[in-house]
Amino acid sequence: MNQRERLLNVLQLKPVDRAPAAVPTQNAIVEIMNLSGYKWPAALKNAGDMAGLAWACHEIAGIEGVRVPFDITIEAEAMGCETRFSEDPGMPPMSAPRPMADYNRIRIPDPLRDGRMPEVLEAVRLLKEKTSDEVPLIAALGTPYELLSTTLDCEDIALSIYEDPDFLNEQLEKMTMIAKNYGKELEKAGADVLMLVDGTSQNLGPRHFEIFSLPFTRLLVESLTKPTILHICGNSTPLLEQMVTAGVSALSIDKPVDVSHALEVTRGKAALVGKISPHILCVGSRSEVIEETAESLRQGIHVISPGCGILPETPLENLRTYINCVVNWED
Repeated sequence: MNQRERLLNVLQLKPVDRAPAAVPTQNAIVEIMNLSGYKWPAALKNAGDMAGLAWACHEIAGIEGVRVPFDITIEAEAMGCETRFSEDPGMPPMSAPRPMADYNRIRIPDPLRDGRMPEVLEAVRLLKEKTSDEVPLIAALGTPYELLSTTLDCEDIALSIYEDPDFLNEQLEKMTMIAKNYGKELEKAGADVLMLVDGTSQNLGPRHFEIFSLPFTRLLVESLTKPTILHICGNSTPLLEQMVTAGVSALSIDKPVDVSHALEVTRGKAALVGKISPHILCVGSRSEVIEETAESLRQGIHVISPGCGILPETPLENLRTYINCVVNWED
């Protein structure tokens, strides 16, 4: 099996020769930036640099796939939120959410014209020429609730949950339309898999997740044709039974998640992706990285990957150690 076949088979719950060592979360590190010459912030903004860095992460570290973009502010910036970039190669950009009083200035972006969306689409097209049918190409976008959380002040969201839920639902409908439009263009550009990133829904709890996040993510998934992976940061254990009903191909789980419960909930319905600690991958010894990786392999997780974004300061040697452990695993 080649790398693309292996990942796509896993996401369709088909047999594979071994677990893929793909990374659907952020995977750029400073060492690879320095070795390849493709660095942030240029690789966050320009299609050629973005594609170059993504390919370098695959080629230099051995990651079994490529993934763009490298940050979660693409949609927020395209909607008109101010985004700040750092010259520090290890610092991702930050976007500034708007207060509710100013939220009417949020615009519905055109993925072909606005912000960095066209650059991401072009990076996907450039990578498709390189990956062909051999290496899986993963494109990331935010869930509707994630888009809301990156564009509307968190205090306003918290107050609106109780005081003005109709306002939130109205905005989430807009966010769903934005995500659908962007997701469809990512598919057209050549993405094999769509990674749906949600860094905030774990704070909702099951009752509010059922109202303000899940139904909108489900609508997004229904609009897409390619396999989807849903990632919710942190301890998403209380949400797993609901997450699997979103209709995604896989759930990406972070280090704190109860794996036995996750396997039980997803059995026959979705694959599991995770859950190597990004902290251990960054600061751990070689033996600690091997043991952390082996734990996920022994637990029966389908795609062995960090449980959240790889920290830019992570040593290349640790990244290669994790990949080699997966590729050469013998139970």
